[in-house]
Amino acid sequence: MTAACPRGGLAVALGMLLAVAAGCQQTPPPPARVLLVSLDTLRPDHLGAYGYGRPTSPKLDAFAKEGVVFEDVTSSAPWTLPAHATLFTGLYPSRHGLLTSSAKLAGEVATLASLLAANGFATAAVVNSNYLSKTFGLDRGFQKFRYVVESVKQCEPTHAVTDQALAWVRELGDARWFLFVHYYDVHSDYCSGPEYEREFVRPYDGHADGTTAQMQAFRQGRVAFAAADVQHLVDLYDAGIRQMDDELARLLAAVANDPGVLVVITSDHGEEFFEHGGVLHGRTQYQELVRVPLIMRGPGVPRGARVGTTASLVDVAPTILTAIGAPLPENLDGSDLAPTWRGGGAALGERYITSEADHNNAEPDVVRAVRHRRHTLHVDRLRGTSALFDLATDPHEQRDRTAADPDLASDLRAVLERFRSTRGTAGESVTLTPEQIERLRSLGYVR
Repeated sequence: MTAACPRGGLAVALGMLLAVAAGCQQTPPPPARVLLVSLDTLRPDHLGAYGYGRPTSPKLDAFAKEGVVFEDVTSSAPWTLPAHATLFTGLYPSRHGLLTSSAKLAGEVATLASLLAANGFATAAVVNSNYLSKTFGLDRGFQKFRYVVESVKQCEPTHAVTDQALAWVRELGDARWFLFVHYYDVHSDYCSGPEYEREFVRPYDGHADGTTAQMQAFRQGRVAFAAADVQHLVDLYDAGIRQMDDELARLLAAVANDPGVLVVITSDHGEEFFEHGGVLHGRTQYQELVRVPLIMRGPGVPRGARVGTTASLVDVAPTILTAIGAPLPENLDGSDLAPTWRGGGAALGERYITSEADHNNAEPDVVRAVRHRRHTLHVDRLRGTSALFDLATDPHEQRDRTAADPDLASDLRAVLERFRSTRGTAGESVTLTPEQIERLRSLGYVR
């Protein structure tokens, strides 16, 4: 139990001495500012903070040592729109309704920005994806909002995103603010500056070029990739992470000396590099796609801590809201993660965590997965097939254990069936412009 700290006059000085002896710890004030950063398409196992051997992320690794690293976080979906809607609402795609790109977020669904604005925070967002633009309603609650148009052939960092974010940090100053910053730089095409490619790309004379168009052609059976080609794609991807790391450092430097800011860094999904025969993302729910980084630093967050408890993107919104002392909406799917770094949170590790809302398969939302402790079950609802994996002994999900443990597979399948019964409703229909459709096609999101 923490000792009480006396206040007032001579008692303060005496109390300070007694408190040191008794282990008294002052409770820090809640964060006055919140910076939430999403690094699109970033796999945690390609970061030094998560054990990667290549120096892709020295700045982010240094940041991680100043806060808490969550080692086992699952996204709610393997692509941008439903995953970010989860990040903003604390709800699974089945609950917030954005399982496809055909509708906006329903008006009755509260967002992190709207809730923070209601609690006196100035709110702003700069995003780098059409899926996060006003088209789909994820701008709700942001008083300042800018969409920087993404480019599939971009090789330079998206300075415009950082520049806008830095301008708002300066403008808002010491006020209470919430700033969301989204970077698309790691997303394909895999392309970065020559200094980064010289560091990470090994000699290669094959045909793989890292473009979304070529990887889409592979999906369609028009291009073949050998092991050397896939390794080249990984090299290009790693070079892009290193470039992104330098750009992220510009943003983090602006809040490095602010003791009142809570910084949360995460991603929406990962990327495939032939772990299960595929490339890009969106079609499956394997770990290479749904495992995401989550790193936090700020008031009340211990330095140098690591949390192994299973967590989900649904937990980010309630964790931020609880940190600032705001009441949580009813019926959230997520939970506050703070107990896990305080030595508690055992119940969080017992939850069933789901992933859904795939795309580019025969129809939307075909492959779903449920995670419980060390096991994950994948179900293809069209084929009627499923596969059970033990992540403790088979972290890359290569050995189906359904025959070895049919009761567990049956139990997890029943959990998924019950989960399907709790469906939300999306908002009004969305009609994409020809320009939006072409942009999404170039990025691999539209056939």
